[in-house]
Amino acid sequence: MPVADHEAVSVYVIRNVLGSMLDERFFAGIAELLVKLMEKRPEVTFLRQFVVSEIDMDRTDYLRRDSLHCGVDYGHFDFHRLIEALTVIENPETRQLQIGLERGGEHIFEALILARYQMSTQVYYHRIRRIYDFYLTEYMKLWAPHNYTTVEQVLNYDDMDLLTQMKVDAKVDGPRSELARRITERDHHRRIYESGDSTNVITMRRAKHVFSQLKVDYPDLDMLIDVAEGAIHKQIVPDDEKDDPASDPLYVADRDGANPRMISLESGVLRVIPKRFRNVRIFASSQTRNLKEVSNAAYSQMNG
Repeated sequence: MPVADHEAVSVYVIRNVLGSMLDERFFAGIAELLVKLMEKRPEVTFLRQFVVSEIDMDRTDYLRRDSLHCGVDYGHFDFHRLIEALTVIENPETRQLQIGLERGGEHIFEALILARYQMSTQVYYHRIRRIYDFYLTEYMKLWAPHNYTTVEQVLNYDDMDLLTQMKVDAKVDGPRSELARRITERDHHRRIYESGDSTNVITMRRAKHVFSQLKVDYPDLDMLIDVAEGAIHKQIVPDDEKDDPASDPLYVADRDGANPRMISLESGVLRVIPKRFRNVRIFASSQTRNLKEVSNAAYSQMNG
């Protein structure tokens, strides 16, 4: 079983660790039902929409939860109104039942998507979060092969074990020491260039070229380039030039489920909010050089 697959690990935990407790606490068979949802079995396609869709419980919950714990207001939306607007409709194309919204609920969906866009650009892909994601990912690549060979080994460790190991690695010479030191001492690379949140391919290619040139001009610097990109929503909008097979169309309908229509045809807001975002950043680290000079050079080359 690939231990890097978090869903595979979740299935193992449900079946072998939590299964009997879940069946006892809720109802007999709930553990296997959860496994079917995780494994995307066809017989639970409708139920899976509650945990994997544009308005699933996970996405709506983590926006509010993360905004609270991060101390920001971006993730707020009227979730009570969203729940009230939920309904079941027959998809006019597939003739399968799916979750939809009663007409009038499209506005709260717009608020949800806007909250997701703001949390993604301002929190989830914030420059400090991204640089520490890089350190942690590279650290785990060096640490995991010796400790994560089986699922049983994954369950032997928690966050405190890993943080303790980082503190040890930060004080001794080794392949993980510099990464561990940067994490434990919060000595991270600094941003010297950042594009907007809707970076096109031309700007991205130019940023990569500038990054290569900066490495030549400033060989004493330790530099990194990061391309952060992600999806905001998967609705098909009228301006799309091609049909995306990964799209997840949401429908609005009358109170009795009649007259279903794609929400993107009812909403002008969804045509404005980007479906995806892309941001390019260049980071640098130096104990001696003034990075303001390097930053000015980066922006000058990007604008030149």
